[in-house]
Amino acid sequence: MATLTPTRAISTRTPIATTGVITLTLWTIEDLAPSATPAGRILKNQFDAFTAANPNIRIEVVLKKPYGKGGVLDFLLTTQAVIPTQLPDVVALDIAEVPLAAEAGLLQPLDLWLPSDLKNDFFPFAFRAAHYQNQWVAFPVTADAQHLVYNKTLVKKAPTTWDECLKQKQTLLVPLGGDDAFILQHLALASTGDGFVPVPSNANNNAQILTFFRRARDQNILPETAINLTSVEETWAPFAAGQVMLAQVAASRYLTERDKMPQAGYAAVPTRDGKVATVTSGWSFATITTDPVRQAAVARLIQWLTYSERWAPYVRAAKRLPTTRATVALAVDPPEYAAFLRETLERGGYWAAAAPRETKVAQAWRAAMAAVWKGTSTPDEAARAIVTAIK
Repeated sequence: MATLTPTRAISTRTPIATTGVITLTLWTIEDLAPSATPAGRILKNQFDAFTAANPNIRIEVVLKKPYGKGGVLDFLLTTQAVIPTQLPDVVALDIAEVPLAAEAGLLQPLDLWLPSDLKNDFFPFAFRAAHYQNQWVAFPVTADAQHLVYNKTLVKKAPTTWDECLKQKQTLLVPLGGDDAFILQHLALASTGDGFVPVPSNANNNAQILTFFRRARDQNILPETAINLTSVEETWAPFAAGQVMLAQVAASRYLTERDKMPQAGYAAVPTRDGKVATVTSGWSFATITTDPVRQAAVARLIQWLTYSERWAPYVRAAKRLPTTRATVALAVDPPEYAAFLRETLERGGYWAAAAPRETKVAQAWRAAMAAVWKGTSTPDEAARAIVTAIK
């Protein structure tokens, strides 16, 4: 396991030598890059303002795919192995992949470069995602979360508990073929409040979740198609088409589509006891360079971009959520929805799905859900199978 060792720190308040121009290479994805889109134009203006305020620092943006072969993490690992001198100075990285990049020794600690009050404003999930081996290695900058949408014209009040959901008998769509539905319910039962999704080692909790999904299916509340959906990205279309009255969706999708569907209300996804929980995801900036002067320049860039009043317009235009409490009211409207999201994000957890152990755990609960859905296992049997598989 790689151990992170901070390089010699230079205060971000110490002027960077002006004897030459520093060109920082940023590997990023299309959604976090200057472009012709509304969000991209805002980001371009922010980069231009930064270089105007810091004439000895220039930014070279290199676009990468988000995932897979040729994706950001893949390119980092390949370049590290073949030509490490070509690694970027700073990179945009999915928070779920931060542990893998840190494990590989790619990420440089930020603790000595950025003021601690910056990370203290993170929501719990973002604070947890930013750390590896108790060191601050990433700066989460955009987030997403999941909540319920419902048809306000046909559903007077969204259910808050499983019992209410079963009594109302309104059709509900959640993606049972992937991880989102199980993780959210598991988080509501087992969260410790630290922003991380604990391993589902409690067979009783697992059985209760599986039993609810099975009962909802038997009562025709959950449609048969739910077992074929792998993420919340697939639930909006059936909801928008009026095929279901309630759906677990991504906040980013709601933000993108809500003007077209004024009848769409929002609420927390119903859980056993009505406890608010959400599955979060997001992107971060991380420092790769080991050169102290370049690290100081990267720190200055991160501080500039993520200052709430500067970052909020980008987050709003990108239809994403902020990772810090201070930015929510500036980036989200109307105020009622901003307040709802702030409460929801406080109770969010992120799943480091790219890590080997988490992949194994996810395979276990997917198999259990499929077995219960097909009737080849009871919820109790499938719940025990999850616990056995992850030992």
